[in-house]
Amino acid sequence: MNVCYEQPPYRPPTEAYSLLVRVTRNCSWNRCEFCSMYKDAKLELRPVAEVKEDIRAMKMEADAIKEWAWKNGYGDRVGTVARANGLHWLNDGVVKHVFIADSNSIIMKTEDLAEIVRFLYETFPTLERVTSYARAKTLVKKTPEELKMLREAGLTRLHVGLETGDEELLKIIQKGATPDEMILGGRKALQAGFELSEYIMPGLGGQEKWEQHARGTARVLNEINPHFIRLRTLFVVPGTPLAERYERGEFSRQTIEGLLKEVRLLIEELSVSSDFVVSDHIANRYMWGIDGKPSLDKERMLKAVDDLIAAAKESDERYPVYSGL
Repeated sequence: MNVCYEQPPYRPPTEAYSLLVRVTRNCSWNRCEFCSMYKDAKLELRPVAEVKEDIRAMKMEADAIKEWAWKNGYGDRVGTVARANGLHWLNDGVVKHVFIADSNSIIMKTEDLAEIVRFLYETFPTLERVTSYARAKTLVKKTPEELKMLREAGLTRLHVGLETGDEELLKIIQKGATPDEMILGGRKALQAGFELSEYIMPGLGGQEKWEQHARGTARVLNEINPHFIRLRTLFVVPGTPLAERYERGEFSRQTIEGLLKEVRLLIEELSVSSDFVVSDHIANRYMWGIDGKPSLDKERMLKAVDDLIAAAKESDERYPVYSGL
């Protein structure tokens, strides 16, 4: 059976087994100096009817997989059959999680996005979670009523790229939002009832500005108190404005020891109830074992970082310019 629907090029690691629904194409901002995603591509808002057709096609494919599995004696292993056919989102034989893409899809007209989210639940009644990327600046611009509409439609979690809470660094990397806007956007999301993941980028301040990066970021996170704080260590990706600054000698990449000291200071300064998540991405491979709740596990987390720092002290290793991943 030939079934066609559009798929996004990117998604968070936590959405690896989620159904991916492309509602917008590319990024509404697309100016961050460290980012190579969606370059030279303009934002496109897909028509609601077109997105619904994709969702119907996904349902047809899921139904066809289940029908084949039952007819051929694999009724108790629908998920296995689905994975063998590349449908990881049908991992348990049903659809439980959906990720709405591309970047910052909440920029779409609120009524249109809410209609799409409601249609997802109508099509897949087993849904437990629907998530999306969101820019803090867009959250600031949305009214509380608009955010509540999206939450009541069934959008449950938002992934926001804070990167840093330091005002100077936010300007340098052209993030397009101030620390105060980051705080306001995060608080508005929480007040509307969303689960909130804030992404932080160790190494963004280089060797010169690492301390202000860590302290400023901790301050903003303390003001927001999101559900999740997720680390994504900086890669200097060729072709980005940040890579050009690096090649001109205007940016110095951190050593592994320097990155760990930065993360240690961040943890030390945090006073949040959030989950601090490190181990969900290969970018953080130099600091496995630090996951925890700073409010409960800070002493253990700091001890884990100290042990890693001690092991890294003899090395002058810089983090890779590009991971290839």
